[in-house]
Amino acid sequence: MSLLLEACIEFNEKRKICVAYENGKTYTLNNNSNVSVRKVKIDKCLAQNVNEKRCDFLFDTDELQRVFFVELKGGDLNKAVNQIYSTILYLKSEFRGFRIDARIVGSRDVPEFKNTPDYKRLAKEVYATKGTIERGINKVYSETI
Repeated sequence: MSLLLEACIEFNEKRKICVAYENGKTYTLNNNSNVSVRKVKIDKCLAQNVNEKRCDFLFDTDELQRVFFVELKGGDLNKAVNQIYSTILYLKSEFRGFRIDARIVGSRDVPEFKNTPDYKRLAKEVYATKGTIERGINKVYSETI
């Protein structure tokens, strides 16, 4: 049984442009591969404990065996890292064999961010799947698959 609830799925289809938008921040996935992409609302939709926070969205494609965990965040990048990490651990069984990518879209950069213990813990999970961690610091991030 899937941990991703049907009510949380916003779409699951071939779209050229897949967008997540929240509080003035935007993540765009340009689907030049013309594969089916599923967008799932995570935060406040999936099960979570009282003090547990999840990332905002995920995009995945079975055809490319790839999943993008997306957090649209103001300035607290450490909090964003922890939200993505928590979500990856919760959904890890859903995405066995997938490349896991983490995306943080924020409003500013934080020097030495990659040296924090939380970032290194997330990196260990992501890099083990040959995935990447990327940040957009001007409230926008766009990439192509």
